[in-house]
Amino acid sequence: MRNIWIVAITVAVAVVVSAAYHSFFGASPGAQLSVSPPAHAADAVANPEIGPEDRVLGDESARVTILEYSSLTCPHCARFHAEGYRHLKSAYIDTGKVKLVFRDFPLDGLALRAAALAECVPAERYFPFLQLLFEGQKGWARSDNPAAELVRLGQLAGLSEARAVDCIQNEAGLEKIIQERLTGQEDYKIDSTPSFIIDGRKHPGALTADELDEILAPLLG
Repeated sequence: MRNIWIVAITVAVAVVVSAAYHSFFGASPGAQLSVSPPAHAADAVANPEIGPEDRVLGDESARVTILEYSSLTCPHCARFHAEGYRHLKSAYIDTGKVKLVFRDFPLDGLALRAAALAECVPAERYFPFLQLLFEGQKGWARSDNPAAELVRLGQLAGLSEARAVDCIQNEAGLEKIIQERLTGQEDYKIDSTPSFIIDGRKHPGALTADELDEILAPLLG
């Protein structure tokens, strides 16, 4: 198996954030250099295949599937989850029209470990925990000790301190998330966060409520 740290550094270089991987415990929000472009004419990509390990929010029989690639330290992703996501959930997910599949696309070492922590949270708490991470992003990601903050948040989600620490350090778990990111790059040409795959089209950027309505109306009409 490839050494996880070599893989992590390779991924980080690809997005010009390699410095963030050299020191998780000293990670600075300044290491987050992602640029999320505004939504534009969507690029055609393959329709996603939903696997048994995917975390899905909504009715499995919903007519439309949205695949979201986000980084937990990405401010554009946090903005989407503070605005567009709320509309998406209330108007489309909770009404059974759309299901959302969340996949990690970590842009730095801190996002990688936050994603690993979220993977350890019980399934029924996974999406609320993601929302907690996005809503509190400025607090934990800019903390003097982000590792300790992540462990504290993990405990709020029902993990023991020892379990939370193990989750953010477990090489197999970290490798799995890195592979998820690489699959996003290879299969869907993901190059910024957040990015969404909807009906075989890639939509980059923090989609607004109006943009979501415009995209989803013809698919649900």
